[in-house]
Order: sequence, then structure tokens, then C-alpha cells
Amino acid sequence: MLPRSAVAKDDILAADRQNNGKPSLGPIIYIFLDGVGIGEANAEKNPFARFKNRFFGAHAGKTFSMAGEVISTDAHMGIPGLPQSATGQTALFTGYNGPQILGRHVNGFPTFTLRPYFKEKNLLKVMNDAGLNATLINSYSSLYLKRMEHPRAERMISASSLMQRHSGKPYFTTEDYLAGKSLYMDLSNWFLRKHGLDVPIAKPYENGRKLVRIARNYDLIVYEYFFTDKVGHEQSWGAAKRILRHVDDFLSGVWDELNPAKETVIISSDHGNMEDLSVKTHTANPVGTFVYGHHAVPFLDGVKSLLDIPRVMLDIFDLPFAEDFKPSASVTTSAAIAEAD
Repeated sequence: MLPRSAVAKDDILAADRQNNGKPSLGPIIYIFLDGVGIGEANAEKNPFARFKNRFFGAHAGKTFSMAGEVISTDAHMGIPGLPQSATGQTALFTGYNGPQILGRHVNGFPTFTLRPYFKEKNLLKVMNDAGLNATLINSYSSLYLKRMEHPRAERMISASSLMQRHSGKPYFTTEDYLAGKSLYMDLSNWFLRKHGLDVPIAKPYENGRKLVRIARNYDLIVYEYFFTDKVGHEQSWGAAKRILRHVDDFLSGVWDELNPAKETVIISSDHGNMEDLSVKTHTANPVGTFVYGHHAVPFLDGVKSLLDIPRVMLDIFDLPFAEDFKPSASVTTSAAIAEAD
């Protein structure tokens, strides 16, 4: 556990034991920031140390000064080597140890061995199958959705997109975004406008508040942001400054809108990267898992590695985690055939 913020665990625990000791569930907001690890207090290589921000002191040798706490979280999960995207996101979105399943850390998109875990046991599907209401809140452009219709597209689908495909819920679209039902992945829409989409510029702070308001219609929402990882690979200080400001403003909006007596936000990552621009690769650093709000205590007590996060969520909703799960033969076979085509 990293150094404590001003909000004591006992205070959170007291809020979590309302209603005669039986906590209300309330929405959980699960934000995935790709490629954000806990780095050193070194402004020569760590943007979190160089640029002023509210939320990432714990990622730069300082303390987390906002309400809530940051948990130092293991991204290796017992397997040596640099943590990578496909295996780390398998852990984050299914609760299964992706690196252990493959015997190594694997980058990019989920492999045919990992995809069955998303098809049968991803967090959103398990919750929706149990009668709860869970979704990925990211919007998709019509061009991207059309590309995913290709018969061989699955091997090039991101972990979050694969999770939503098998969640029982549709993908959100540009129309959904304009109707206030979802968010795009770039916080301000600059990337989408750059590529010709007719959407208005947005303020990251307002989108943070909007995320919480949308979450009140669900038991769980997942939101993905990946430019943090992109900045790390590009080793661009200018982009890092801009992206850090966007993320910091966005999280400020989340924190300001959130009612911590009823609602919970948890933020984590799949591996380190942006915290060390001296290297182009991912890092071996632990990632920071932010937690604030009504169900903070189970996360504070239960999260040691990435795979613990979805397991704690399922436990909060009184849903079992299938520890001995093995993908069904039909799903594994169809995945292997698709990979071979």
C-alpha cells in the first residue's frame, strides 16, 4: 500500500457499513488507463514528476493527495519479463492470470488461447448474465464498427472491445455519444475531429463529471483510455504534458461529481510505460490502482495484483469467481479455426 491520503480507511469503512451493516451496491466506475506505472521522483524521465498535476503524486515518489488511496499493484503475476497488454488486460477484465495461462507476457490483442476467457468469463458478461447492468461506456465510430464485422477481425480486436462483444450489450456509437449516453476514448474529441468525425470539442473535466452521471444508470461501467501508453512508446514530452493535463482534468471531474457514500471509482493499468520516457518499452514497475468511494474497503483489502480487481468486483456483487474454469471445447476449437483462417 502506498502512503495514505487524508481519507482514513476507517472513515471509508464506516460509510460502507450503512443500512444495518448491509452495503448498498451503487455504481462502480472502472477506468482503465493504459501504460501507467509507479515511477521515480525523477523529472528527467518521469512526466508525473516534471509536470504539475493533482492525481499522480504517488506515481512520482510523492503521496496521493486526493480523497481515496492508491494501491501499488503487481503486474507480473508470477511470470518474469516485462508486463504486456494482452495478458495484463486479460487479468484486468476477466480475473484470470493471462501471463500464467500462456507462460509469458504477450503484447497486443488477446490471442486465440486468451479469447475464450473473454467470450465466456469476462467481467461484463458474468454480471449481465446474473441480471445486473454492466457495460463498456466507450463509443465507437461507424468505420471502426464496420471493420470489426470482418470474419477475421477478432484477432485484431482489443481486449475491451472483445469484452463488450461478448457482454450481451451492443457497442456504443457516435449517435449514442451525441445523445449523452457514452464517451469517446480521447477525453476531448481532438483525435476524432483530426480524423474527420463531426463531433464537438469537449472539456475533459466535464467528461469526467459526465462519466459519473452515466454510471448512475448501471451497476458497473468500464471506460478505457490508451493515449497514456501511446505517449510512453513515442517518448514525447510535449504529448505527455498535454495528455497528462487531459487525464488530470478528467479525473478531477470524476472526483468532483462522485458521491463517495454511494458510488465507487477504481482506476488501474495493465503495465508501466508513461512514467519512464527514457525507454521506449514498457517497464517492470508496479501499477497504481486508485480507489475512492463507497466500496473502497474491499479493494484496499483485496487488491495485490491485476487479477484481483475483477475478482473483488464480483465479490462485491455477491457473484462467484470460477477459479477452476476451463474454456469449453467448442469455444476453443472455433477460436483456433478462426486463427488459422
